Amino acid sequence: MKSHSYLLFAAVLVLKVVAGSALAATPTVDCFAAPGRGFVSEKPAAGWQQGLLTGNGTMGALVMGQAHDETIYLSHASLYLPNRNSERYLDMASRLGEIRKLCLTGNFGGAAGQINAARKEYAYDDQRDPFIGACALRLTQPATNVARYQRAVNFMTAEALVSVTDEHGSFQRRAFVSRPGAVIVLRLAGTGKQSGEFSLEALAPKGEKESKIVGDGVKSSERGIKDGLLYFRTLFANTNDFNPNIGFEVAGKIIAMGGTRSETATAIQVTGADEILVLVKIEPLLKSARTESNLRTIRRDLDAIVPDYAQLLAAHAQEHGALMARASLSLDAPATDRAKPSEALNQDSALLDAPLAKIERAFDAGRYNIICSTGLNPPNLQGLWSATWLAPWSGSFTTNGNLPAAIAFLLMGNTPELMESYFRYNDQRWAGFRENAKILYGTRGFHIPAQLTVSPRETNFVPSYPHNFWHSGAAWTLQFYYDYYQYTGDRKFLADRAYPLMKEAAAFYEDFLTSSGKRVFVPSYSPENAPGGENKVATAINATMDISAARQLLRNAIASAKLLDRDPQLRLKWAALSAQLPGYEVAPDGSFREWLWPGLDESNQHRHASHLYALYDEMPAEIVQNPALVKAVAHTMDERMKFRIAKHTGMAFGAVQLGLAAEHIGNASQTQDIINMLAKNFWADGMASYHDWGNLFNMDISGGFPYLCASALVYAEPGQIRFFPARPAQWTHGSLKGVRLRGGIVIQELTWDGTQATAVLVSTTNQTVTIATPAGTTRPCALRAGIASTLNL
Repeated sequence: MKSHSYLLFAAVLVLKVVAGSALAATPTVDCFAAPGRGFVSEKPAAGWQQGLLTGNGTMGALVMGQAHDETIYLSHASLYLPNRNSERYLDMASRLGEIRKLCLTGNFGGAAGQINAARKEYAYDDQRDPFIGACALRLTQPATNVARYQRAVNFMTAEALVSVTDEHGSFQRRAFVSRPGAVIVLRLAGTGKQSGEFSLEALAPKGEKESKIVGDGVKSSERGIKDGLLYFRTLFANTNDFNPNIGFEVAGKIIAMGGTRSETATAIQVTGADEILVLVKIEPLLKSARTESNLRTIRRDLDAIVPDYAQLLAAHAQEHGALMARASLSLDAPATDRAKPSEALNQDSALLDAPLAKIERAFDAGRYNIICSTGLNPPNLQGLWSATWLAPWSGSFTTNGNLPAAIAFLLMGNTPELMESYFRYNDQRWAGFRENAKILYGTRGFHIPAQLTVSPRETNFVPSYPHNFWHSGAAWTLQFYYDYYQYTGDRKFLADRAYPLMKEAAAFYEDFLTSSGKRVFVPSYSPENAPGGENKVATAINATMDISAARQLLRNAIASAKLLDRDPQLRLKWAALSAQLPGYEVAPDGSFREWLWPGLDESNQHRHASHLYALYDEMPAEIVQNPALVKAVAHTMDERMKFRIAKHTGMAFGAVQLGLAAEHIGNASQTQDIINMLAKNFWADGMASYHDWGNLFNMDISGGFPYLCASALVYAEPGQIRFFPARPAQWTHGSLKGVRLRGGIVIQELTWDGTQATAVLVSTTNQTVTIATPAGTTRPCALRAGIASTLNL
């Protein structure tokens, strides 16, 4: 009888249980001391979404924090369960002419119906391989009455800590996932001898859907003791062309120092030890390896690990701490608020007009969550944490807003090296994105799906959400490639990696855009809205987002070609094409139009703000210098915020989009309202971020929220810096440190107090930039490479 037990990939878990003598030798250690930069919590997690998070970018550990019966959910960034996928792909290019004809005659329902007709013709029902949790590490200790309890996270060391005082004394469990050591480390120390039973357990399927996934997707599972090691292995039932995995296995080595050790069929027990050490290594089973076990290799690796918590932590804290220390935000929140446990701060902040301490904590927690989940891949919808077999939306990389929000602060937060995971993920799939454009539209260039996991193929062939008609994915992706150059000045990256892709992406627009006086996107789609309301047909013409993304891509391609002295004829062609794109418009209801086509009405009762794309990261002159358009953007944000607040609904990254647009039109009041709403309502007690108002574990605003806060204080383009473009009035004094700006400049420190402000800038090159002050004046500022320059604003 298979148990569906399973483990995960290329990770090592170290569980170190230190006896009371360790604390006796260091009596000054306080198990309940609050971390200097982090948070404390007074209750164990009520569910896995409230767990404490730690990770090294590849492996994640989610700590529930029960006093004596601990569960730590383990996950890995590569762990996607293979589906059975068809060999055939959906040819939409042959139907494009009919789709366009139907759209242009106003029969949008008929155009959308072509999607189902094509799916039926090709019998196409492929789904994305879902992100799955790996397993649970269980540690059961002798239970007695608890006199004192606390859990905490130290943002600087990435340790999740659980502290307990019971009838036998005090003990503390400390867990982290080492970046340099590829090892998950858990240590238990106390004022007396420590005992525990250790096991690795499968995640129990929750509900009918998960049970079906396990039944269809798992070939066999094995759980037990092999050669004195805890052992798990799971083999998958299916394979496909894009997922390299056939399964995974785990071996755990337990070392007892003192005390006694015994084994059952599935667990190892240690009693009365001075120290217990558990090393667990997880390895993938790959199709290419042609083996169903790597146990001998795992055993060798386990034996090579130095079982020293302090040594492992020091190496990790140096690397992780350096990333966390790069940037910080202080709003000079009251010390009493800063010291509040997570539950109290979350509850009290919901009643405050200015939840300054919560904003500070969410800024740090967001950066922490993204740093911990960025490495092998960029963060997916759940970062890299899960305790289920079926994450919402399959735990996808959702490119129409979620993923861009998650990585939004990596450059400005002065961690550009973490962008490599995003670039690597996409670079592995450009060939597939190229095939998508050819098969779906018969064009050159790329089509990036709105949601994907391991496969580059489009899977969202649904008439009500026709993501296959969304044409902004490649442009938005390549905005991050271009921005990497703008922030770092890495010309080689621009020449070798970014510009060739931008050039090819521009070819899609050259081929796809039809001419009707102005160039026309037909069909087109504004995620995930529909003209006139959600119950209307979503297939449309000229979604403003598609137009904005194309304009941005073409502008960046022209600028890059000029800088690199390449393709003069293409520059002329792209400039002409950009000039033929429709201009932005004000709708009859005063909104910024979401579809630039006659007869397509606005729909502001919606959680997305896709048509404000041009204002997410930039201040384009064609909008910010047009008072009518600025007023229309403000009206759109007002209407969408009314909808959110009235319904207590709306996804978090959509609010980030609204906030960024508010900042980039200089609307400090709307910026303040949006930041406060996000700080109050979208964070768990374990400081994971939520997708919805008060619910649904999701990492989007962990990246988007710090970006939104910092962007309210400074905006930059190469050669220009604008300070306090939309500083909330409640932020009367504070500091922002360490952020990186476009143009290769780092703000060592930006401080403000009332009407006084000072900025210390360090440039990577000799350059002169224009400084725009809050008073509306501008002045030149000469910066010398590597020399700090102090500005009084």
